[in-house]
Parts: sequence; C-alpha cells; structure tokens
Amino acid sequence: MTIVVIPALLAVPVPVSANSPEGPRVHWQECQDYAALDCASLDVPMNHADPDSRRITLALVRAPAARPAEKLGSLVLNRGGPGYSSTEYLRVIKDGTVPAPVDQRVWEHYDVIGLDQRGVGQARPSVTCFESAQEREGFNADVPVFPVTARDVGRRALKDLHFAALCRQRSGALLDHLSTATVARDLDLVRQALGESRLNYLGQSYGVHLGLAYANMFPDRMGSLVLDSVLNPARSLTGPLWTVPSERTGSDTATQEVFDEFLRLCARGNSCGFAAHRPRQAFDQLATALREDPLHLVAPDGAQVTLTYPKLVAFVGGLLYQPVAWESMDRVLDLTYRVQTSPSEPDAAELAASVQWMDQLGFDAPYTDLKGLYSAFTCNDVDMPRLSLAWWGAARRRAAVSPHFATLRAYDTSPCAFWRSTPRERYTGPWSVDTEIPVLILNNRFDGSTPVGGAKDLHRRLPNSRLIVNEGWGHITTQQSTCMTAVASAYLAAGSVPDPGTSCLPDLTPFAGSPGE
Repeated sequence: MTIVVIPALLAVPVPVSANSPEGPRVHWQECQDYAALDCASLDVPMNHADPDSRRITLALVRAPAARPAEKLGSLVLNRGGPGYSSTEYLRVIKDGTVPAPVDQRVWEHYDVIGLDQRGVGQARPSVTCFESAQEREGFNADVPVFPVTARDVGRRALKDLHFAALCRQRSGALLDHLSTATVARDLDLVRQALGESRLNYLGQSYGVHLGLAYANMFPDRMGSLVLDSVLNPARSLTGPLWTVPSERTGSDTATQEVFDEFLRLCARGNSCGFAAHRPRQAFDQLATALREDPLHLVAPDGAQVTLTYPKLVAFVGGLLYQPVAWESMDRVLDLTYRVQTSPSEPDAAELAASVQWMDQLGFDAPYTDLKGLYSAFTCNDVDMPRLSLAWWGAARRRAAVSPHFATLRAYDTSPCAFWRSTPRERYTGPWSVDTEIPVLILNNRFDGSTPVGGAKDLHRRLPNSRLIVNEGWGHITTQQSTCMTAVASAYLAAGSVPDPGTSCLPDLTPFAGSPGE
C-alpha cells in the first residue's frame, strides 16, 4: 500500500471579506495563562427564538496567523465529545502535548480559534452535575461502568435516574437549550463576530455532527469544511425507538474490529508480551474468569484494589482509541493472564499498581463530569428509548457480534432514559447539502468510536465531498497520520483536494515500530 496525495481539484479558500456582516465583534486580549494565545468571550441569547432572552457566554481562544498580511481568515476548531473543551484543546496543541490537526501552512495563514460551545469548558454557565470531586467519586463507588448481572441492571437504572435528577437540579433551564442546532446558531454569531463572510471549520468526532448541522442550516455561509472522524448524524440521531445509538452506528462492532486488529498485530509483532499466550483465546479466558471472580490485589503501597471484568473491558475500550497506548494495554493483559494462571508476587504487585492507575483515571466510573456534558447534548439531539431496559436489550442483541464491547458502548447513553430536559430546537436532517467548496472527509480504517462505514455513508450523501481513509487504527485520524494532517492542511491553505481513492498510511504500526503495513 502506498501513500498517494495528488491535488486534483482546486477549491480556493475564502479570504477575509472586506464587507463583513455588521454585528458584535470579538475583542481579543492576551490570555493571562498563556501569553502566546489571545482570549475572548462572546455573549449570545440562551434562546435564539427570543433574542432578548437571558444571555450566556461562549469562550474563545485564538492562535493568531503567523503571517497576518497573508491571512485567509479564521479556522474554528471543535474537539468533539460533545463536551470536550476546544479552548483547552488549542492550548495543548500549542504546548505540543497532542498532535496538531494541521501543519505550519495553516498556522501561517489562519487565525486558529478554539471555541467552547455553550455549557462546555470556560463557557458560562456550564453544565454541572456534581458539586465536588468527592461527591462524584462517592456517586460512582457502588456501580460498575456497565452492568453484567440482572442486579447490576437495576442498580444502574436507579443511578441513571439519580444522575439525571442531579444534572437538572444543578444546571437548571440551561439543559433545555443545549442541542447541536442551537450551537450551530451560536457558531453563526461567532462567524459574524470574527468578521467573516463564511465559516471555515475543522470538526472532530461530534464536531463533525456540529459542522454538518451548520453546513445544512447555513449553506451559503459555509466555507472550507474538514470533517475528521465521522460521527454520522444520519445514522445516529434517529431510528426505531427500541434501538440505541451504538447499534445504529455500529460503534460496538467497530470497537470489536479494532480489538481484533490489536490481537492480530500483537500475535505477529516482535514486542507484544501477550502474544506468548495465544492472544485471542487468552483474552476470552481471562474475561470469563473475571466475570466469575474479580481479582483482589494489594498494591505496593498497601492499598487494596480490585480488577473486575467491566473495569478491564472499559480500560481496553479506552486505550483502543490511541495506538500509542497499545503497549500499555499489552502489559496489563499480559500481567492479568499471568496472575490468573501462574501468580507471582512481583506480577501481582505490578498489576495492582496498574489497577490503581485505572482507578485514578476513572476507567470504571460511569458518571464523570464529561458524562453530564455528553448527556446534555446527546439526550436532546437523539431519539432515545424511554425504558431503561432498552439498553440492556440492545446489549444482549449485539453480544453475538461484539461479545465484550456491546454493553460498554450501549450504556454510553443510558442516562437518556431519565434525562430531564425539553430541547427548544433539534436538527435531524437533511444531511445532503451541496456546498460551493468541496467538503473534506477524513477517517481511519479501524475506529471504534466513529466507524469508517459512517464516513462512507456521509460521502455518498454529500454531492460535493471527498473521502480520504487512513489505513490505520484509533480515533481522530489527524492524530494518527501526518499524511492526513498534510491532506487537511493542503485543502485549507491551498484549496487542493486529493484524487478519488487517495489514501494515507499511519505513522505507527503497533508492535512493529515502523509506519504502514
């Protein structure tokens, strides 16, 4: 397989308009915590149907164009979630903590904007479900990340009910005004305040849903549009009322496919310790054992910890997002298998320390601060069942095709059975806008969160679009392949769109240490 990037079409980026629309302007000031970036806020109506209603505040961070005399405009980033802070995302990009989705060509010619949408991050007010970290930890203490037994199912339903009530109590009427359609209207006000005639936008994961909503609601105001890792709203938002989003999008089977790739690459690699145990059979064996009897361990500092089946599956499902973390996953699986089959004190102590790390990162916590934000938008946007048993039913239906991940993925949205809000506006389609500038769609071949099938479906729906697939693994394709970053940057900076069928290779092949296959 080879990398082919040939600019075939030219879609000239829209420069800053000399006749920008009138309205409020963003007033930038140097960020107090990061001198290289500018900070600002923008007030918008809580209820767009009533412009004189209560105002809420969006937060913005800007990395100014390095060549302001050659500036093409502003590029707004959305990190996804829904619920991730895009202002923080821009900060960690500039810190070098996470890979940038664009290269120097874009930093030179665009003001790159991180926007915290309503309710998220530094926006005010924000969604609040817990008053403290201690309250959150106590709330999670007696419920697994997903149910395994009938007793777990009942406990989870009661917890979902309580969680929804807490979020309503602490966040109030804000919850009624959190939908992707409402955020798209905010985006249009941001576009005006930036002085742009069109919105240039790069969205990742849920950010794809938001970008598509904006393009379809405001087609004449859409500029360059990069959709990285497609959460396809045409598949996820609507469906039979007994189904849940994970089975509509296939994120459960896609997660299984990525895990199968982990097992394949581990077995054939030269640095995977779990390979010594026949990985596929070994994982099924240790999963079965943990279902029946969790591992109780003592950490080097004397703390007692427990490795359960849901905790291990959530850990694996989380690390599948980033192939750079697969060596850590290999180590934990190797240790777990050895402690189960031929325990030794050093192995047990090392595994216990790893379980402490899982607990610190919240792998077994179903109710996090992000869960409140995620639910606030998802439960308003998506047609959901109103019986909590529907999630258990979906997990059982999908167990044959995704034996270890169907329940994990299904229960991502289970609080929606009890969510307490009445969305003022939803957008459920159509999703087939014919944009003036081609839409660039990017996706990894193996992505458990945003399966490539959703990207292909969206490409068929959008008449003027181009799909580029990275033949690799994980979530957020521009984090996995500098080839994809180059494709996105050439599109934004020069308007070049690759030929149909163009593909990229990943930067890393796990357990091989070399790029590509």
